[in-house]
Amino acid sequence: MQINYKGHGIEMTQALKDYSVKKLQKIEHFFHNIQKIDIELEFSKIREAAKSQIAKVTVWASGTKLHAIEETSDMYAAIDLVVDKIDHQIKKFKEKMIHEKRRESSKEKHHVIESLDQEQAAE
Repeated sequence: MQINYKGHGIEMTQALKDYSVKKLQKIEHFFHNIQKIDIELEFSKIREAAKSQIAKVTVWASGTKLHAIEETSDMYAAIDLVVDKIDHQIKKFKEKMIHEKRRESSKEKHHVIESLDQEQAAE
């Protein structure tokens, strides 16, 4: 899994990188087919103080792109909240993939049964 960091108006310290990697390990635990993660941390002087720290995470996994943004007054809290959002999106995506596979296998099973019934009726 490749992790890219980007900072706007904030210095990407080793502590911020380590903290975000530690939190993102949780995501990889649930879904192993993650190719790349982009983490963008931003400090905005223009926004109100309660929403001045912005964390954005983009995850590329299994041909799809998942994106989450969180704004708070503390960068570590923003990282926690954005990781929770992206975690929820990944779980939902994984459940959707599993449901589609089950539905496809059910359709295949139904087609096989129909073809066997047609063959028996023809005999």
